[in-house]
Amino acid sequence: MKKKLLFTLGLLGFYIIVNGQYLHPTLSNTLTQQDKIYYFSRLWSEMRYNFVNMDQLSFDADSLYYFYIPDVLSTTSDYHYYKMLQRFVANFHDGHTEIINTYVPYKLMDYFSAGLTHFDEKVYITSIRILPFRDSTWLGAEILEIDNIPIKQYLQDSIFPYVSASTPQHKWMQGVYKIAYNYNTHPFRAKIRRLDNIEETISLPRNGEATRTEDDKSWGIIPNHDRNIMRFSFTPDSIGILTINSFAPEEDFKVKLNELLPDIYKAKKLIIDIRKNGGGSTRMAWTIQELLTQGDYFLNYGWYTRVNNGVRKANSNWREEYKSYGNNSAVEYHKPDTIFTESTIKRITCPVAILIGNYTFSAAEDFLVNICEVPNRPIIIGEPTGGSTGSPLVVRMSGSTIARICTRRIVYPYSGKSFVNEGIQPDIVVKQTIQDFLANKDVVLEAALKHLREH
Repeated sequence: MKKKLLFTLGLLGFYIIVNGQYLHPTLSNTLTQQDKIYYFSRLWSEMRYNFVNMDQLSFDADSLYYFYIPDVLSTTSDYHYYKMLQRFVANFHDGHTEIINTYVPYKLMDYFSAGLTHFDEKVYITSIRILPFRDSTWLGAEILEIDNIPIKQYLQDSIFPYVSASTPQHKWMQGVYKIAYNYNTHPFRAKIRRLDNIEETISLPRNGEATRTEDDKSWGIIPNHDRNIMRFSFTPDSIGILTINSFAPEEDFKVKLNELLPDIYKAKKLIIDIRKNGGGSTRMAWTIQELLTQGDYFLNYGWYTRVNNGVRKANSNWREEYKSYGNNSAVEYHKPDTIFTESTIKRITCPVAILIGNYTFSAAEDFLVNICEVPNRPIIIGEPTGGSTGSPLVVRMSGSTIARICTRRIVYPYSGKSFVNEGIQPDIVVKQTIQDFLANKDVVLEAALKHLREH
């Protein structure tokens, strides 16, 4: 019996009307009907046979593809065509399965000059560029409505359907970032509740990029996008703080780690901060795990991938054991590999705490999966991770647009459990509030320092 298609396209018209193609009839429309069906079918062909979580879906994927065909063909610009494919792919709820570079009409789109951040599924203004007609009393204000629509409904209707994510935290992280960006003819109109509890309606033009200057200044907190692969510092009581922002590029990672290791070994206790680590090379994650492993080896993650077999698919018509081949959901399991560590590697033997958060993703999660079930491992502090990793297949579409399709479902090496759909959970949950953020208070780091000093 086929799974039911648990989906409706009732809100598609809403998005197109609100963010409307009619606003800019000059949007490029170079794709023919033949192009549209070809690239959509190419995407679906690769997903049908290679998307690893097909066996986890609650709907019939073939029906979803069939259902989208008329909507894909009815798009009237290249931009909206790829937005439609983006929405199609987002139904598979995987952070490594997505459409990238969707023919964005850059000259027609911009952002408003204020920063938004979410805490406990509420959205706040956390920075405001200092320009004429900007009000510092908006700082810390909660967004209640956008375009007269309650904020959660706005996100649910107009933003989240286009976000590829397996967890709520990853969906919110991406979704709130996307609120700012829209047609430059469509001002950001919102109802806010200020810190003094006064409600106010505001309007901001989407001209943030067009009005940037070299000496831009803002009220509030601008997130620090540290471009260093890693950095290291000491507290006055000799607790080391190693921040690893990426596990790539490999060669740069190795050089920087070797440069920092002499100081890292001097730490009486150590914090490894991977809260902003979006991934990179799993091999570099192993490099850090080798330093923390006291034995001669550790287990890498186990994993599943799709398997297609024509004979078994044919036999699925009458043999029950081959049914998964018949409905294109068969997977095969690969046992964890043993990763041996060189005896010459000097290990980190002091107490260690690892900091994680919603931005911890991909290869950084590989590192955590491998270390989570090891006895006497470091304590993990912060918030759940993004919840996605796994060898994405790259499919070339037209122009510079690509699709990524997750082909590997990674599981913990000992228990075999998956972390997709929930993320990796910390041992000690510490969440920042809007008050902490505005005070520039790092409560996660403070909790880690407190824990290490007490243990």
